[in-house]
Amino acid sequence: MERIAITGASGKIASALVEYYKGQPDVKLLLLSSKELVPLPNENIKAVVASPFDFAAYKAALRAFQPSVIINTVAYTDVDGCETNRALAQQLNAHFPEMLARFARTFDAHLVHYSTDYVFDGTAGPYDEAQLPNPINYYGKSKLAGENAIRALCERFTIIRTNVVYGFGGRAKSDFVEWVVRSCSTNIPIRAATDQFSNPTLSSDIAIATALLVRRRCGGMYHIGGADYCSRYEFACTIARVFDLRQDLIAPVTTNELQQVARRPLRAGLVPLKAEVELGIRFSGIVEGLAFYRRQVRERW
Repeated sequence: MERIAITGASGKIASALVEYYKGQPDVKLLLLSSKELVPLPNENIKAVVASPFDFAAYKAALRAFQPSVIINTVAYTDVDGCETNRALAQQLNAHFPEMLARFARTFDAHLVHYSTDYVFDGTAGPYDEAQLPNPINYYGKSKLAGENAIRALCERFTIIRTNVVYGFGGRAKSDFVEWVVRSCSTNIPIRAATDQFSNPTLSSDIAIATALLVRRRCGGMYHIGGADYCSRYEFACTIARVFDLRQDLIAPVTTNELQQVARRPLRAGLVPLKAEVELGIRFSGIVEGLAFYRRQVRERW
């Protein structure tokens, strides 16, 4: 029986993980969240309310559960917010993973942690696992600090970098797809950068890859990203097409015109070849991923 603790269980990646694991009788889940979760009719899933600022509550819950694997999805992902609230970014993106690394070592658990392409400077993306990080904003710096803490303290770990995550589920802040759909559905004009590049990643793909990495106890660094490398503007226009919304509401602009608080790595994104070859899977392109997302929305609502 695999015993998996998932932190930040109300978020998008965590929701995709629960969806993947909930039908597997050989897996017990402990869901840790600062928000109350909707109870699942499954005796193998237990939910505990615990704040990532309350290390004692986390330690008590993990000690009682005795996980074989800890999957950390807690993060402060507001890039501009990290620039203005650096203490919070440091707490959630660096100190919290450090705490989990110590707990994983104490409980002899394998730690899985999610990071970001924003640990790179965006001058030569997409990036593979061998390229050296060089973050240009505080979000990227705090996430890199979390990575480094895990490397230093944890004996058995897997760090998964991903980028522009989208998908159905979760109660965290809305993703880029939700923002575009909500805006265009209500005839609100939006602007999207033509010079910010990434390979958007479906949360369900991340969950499947994570489960395979966990099952095989693959350690080290893995990059997970979608099959299509595109600008935010191209991604927004594709979202509008797939969801049958007005593309003329989306204005192409440069990053300088957006005047964002934090610097953005312009040519970011990740090369997922290592994960695809080792796991024998292929990550979704944006049309395929968005169509899957739309079907999920229709089925649930």
